[in-house]
Amino acid sequence: MRYEHAVSRWMDSTSSSALVNVGHMVKRIGILVFERFPLSDVCLLADAFRLANEAHADQSGEEGSGVEPSYSVVMLSEMGGSVVSSCALRVWTESLNGPMLNGFDTLFIVGGPGASRAKANERLIRRLRAIAPKIRVVKALDEGLGVLAAADIAFERRGWRSMPGATDAMGKPVAPVPNETQWQIEAGASIDVNAPVRSIAAALTVIKRDHGTPIARIVSERALSGASRRLDAILDDDEKKGISRKITTAAHWIRENYTRHISVAEAAEVAKMSERNFLRRFKAQVGLTPSEYLLRARLDASCLLLAETDMSIDGIARRCGVRSGDGLAKIFRKRLSISPTDYRAAHRHSVAKN
Repeated sequence: MRYEHAVSRWMDSTSSSALVNVGHMVKRIGILVFERFPLSDVCLLADAFRLANEAHADQSGEEGSGVEPSYSVVMLSEMGGSVVSSCALRVWTESLNGPMLNGFDTLFIVGGPGASRAKANERLIRRLRAIAPKIRVVKALDEGLGVLAAADIAFERRGWRSMPGATDAMGKPVAPVPNETQWQIEAGASIDVNAPVRSIAAALTVIKRDHGTPIARIVSERALSGASRRLDAILDDDEKKGISRKITTAAHWIRENYTRHISVAEAAEVAKMSERNFLRRFKAQVGLTPSEYLLRARLDASCLLLAETDMSIDGIARRCGVRSGDGLAKIFRKRLSISPTDYRAAHRHSVAKN
């Protein structure tokens, strides 16, 4: 079972000592569970952060043991101790009432039958209200949304990560910070994905915030093959916009420089991309290869000059970056099935008739 293997890998790599023996830069991720919680959600959440640690170490170019992990995952429940999952596997948890709750970066509230009942637990709700201002981001899945709604965490609903007067783990004031997309709270911002992708999506919003799109994409594919294709709303926003701007810039440059001999390598340099990546991205966005796009630009300009001027075919060819009139004639016959001379005559005949 993929989920059981994922949670086993995570449990092997963490222990209760992670509560106190982590570096000051390590972000602590809490996963709050209730009786009969969905094991799949917890496995994927925990494994996503383990994979993020591995990807971060790989990108650092050092041995994993020499790179401080980015995240430390801690399982939580209201009272602590052993909590049974939906498939009868028990998981050890720390108490939500423990003294270390001030130091968490993110808290995930997962669903399940126990979560449905927990929203009526006044003691739990009071505790969540007390600790939420000290946690940077609170996210919920499925029935966990009901728990979050019952707690009525006002700063989340206002679109802030922390409320005025909140303090960090050291007791220092935390300035209110505009929230990132809180899709788990605001119904209008929900990401339309199905489990188990939903759980990965929740983790990826945090991982992308901390490490950017490349590592988030690596994590999504390692956690669940094909997941990144279903998570464009999270993974591709910034990346796609940046690549689109680069391709648009290169296309504009080709249009401006069609009169001279230019190469794909030069266009790729304008886009600040490798030649191979540029070719692939350009074709995907424009629908033509860079060479075809250049040829189209030259053909368009030639047609305009044939129609609007009395320049010779050779002169038009040279003006449009084609070596000779014969070369231009070959392009016209191949692309338009007509010679430049006949194109000019046909255009003028059409104008005369109108």
